[in-house]
Amino acid sequence: MSQMEKIYLYGEGITDLETSPFEMLEAFHIRSELHHLPLSKEEKKILAAYDLKLLSNVKHVFEHTNKIYDFSQSKEAVDEWWWHLDLLLKGEIILSAMPLEDYVS
Repeated sequence: MSQMEKIYLYGEGITDLETSPFEMLEAFHIRSELHHLPLSKEEKKILAAYDLKLLSNVKHVFEHTNKIYDFSQSKEAVDEWWWHLDLLLKGEIILSAMPLEDYVS
């Protein structure tokens, strides 16, 4: 599967609130995989757009996935913020914007 296909799978998994919590959690695993891969500027742009969609629906995504996943038990690094939606909602972690050069050709 190409990186772009993984990005689209992630996007589909986090934007469709009709999906099962298990599928949404799988999207988080895909996001973690993408986090550790070298991405092109175009791939970074698309991934950032999906991340913004997740952030704009963070409360709903949290409530949906929290049915099967206890975010308070996350062991992943904080830079993988999608595993720490509980802390985002509490304001205990704050995300900063990505450097502009990551998105400009």
